[in-house]
Amino acid sequence: MQSMTIDNYSLNYQQTGPKNQTPIFILGSAIYYPRLFQHALFQNLHLIFIDHRGFVKAPTNHTAHTLQDIVNDIEKIRVALNIEEMFLLGHSGHGFMAMAYAEQHAQHVKGIILSNLAPTNTQERQDGSIAYFESTATPERKEYFYSEIVKLQDDIRNDPANRFSHINIRMQAHSFYDFTYDGAYLWDNVPNNMPAINHLWGIEFAKFNTAQFLSSWHKPILLILSKYDFLVSPISLWNDICRNANIAPIIFDKSGHNPMLEEPEKYYQILQSFIS
Repeated sequence: MQSMTIDNYSLNYQQTGPKNQTPIFILGSAIYYPRLFQHALFQNLHLIFIDHRGFVKAPTNHTAHTLQDIVNDIEKIRVALNIEEMFLLGHSGHGFMAMAYAEQHAQHVKGIILSNLAPTNTQERQDGSIAYFESTATPERKEYFYSEIVKLQDDIRNDPANRFSHINIRMQAHSFYDFTYDGAYLWDNVPNNMPAINHLWGIEFAKFNTAQFLSSWHKPILLILSKYDFLVSPISLWNDICRNANIAPIIFDKSGHNPMLEEPEKYYQILQSFIS
């Protein structure tokens, strides 16, 4: 693990795998994402996990955390590592960060991997995903979700600084193919900079025009979606965008929000094929 200070934020990053490959920048957290990519197969890929300002401790004297700030941070880390060309992997909301960076620095992006995100993060879309869960999830999955979500209020009351982590932990019935899977360990010691998270997820990602970006992007793109990913459901949200941008998404049938963890062999093979 290495770190770089930018605007008083200490951003961590770490590299794994063979350095003679074009790297895949995995945006989000240098703590959280290596846990998702824990399978030994991923050691065959040159991966660079990097923090963003939402998943680090907020400095007391600086509160800038716009999407443009994130783009600037990615570029500064790229320059510091002396990397001329890379693939970008944006999972969940980090897909918007990947697209925003590629929009401004296309010359350094060999291809984009968008994994398990909805085309937008508006409140209307979020409400629609919840409605889809209620109308399609099995009674057993819903019952487990209800038994977990009632604990969220106490979680936040006892630890308000890590609200984002607690929400994700209690919504795991929306997140995993095996809805009883205990993925709380994924969030251990992941800082929550809640002002940054609220701004990025609540404002920046809600207004990003995914359809416009993809219609104008002319380099390789890989879109990965999962049948049981209720957090960003339904998959059909992508239908018109994929048709207009001529994208054929890869669908994981036995995964939720984290197919790299739940179906790692298939995920690895798809990444390997894409970067080749």
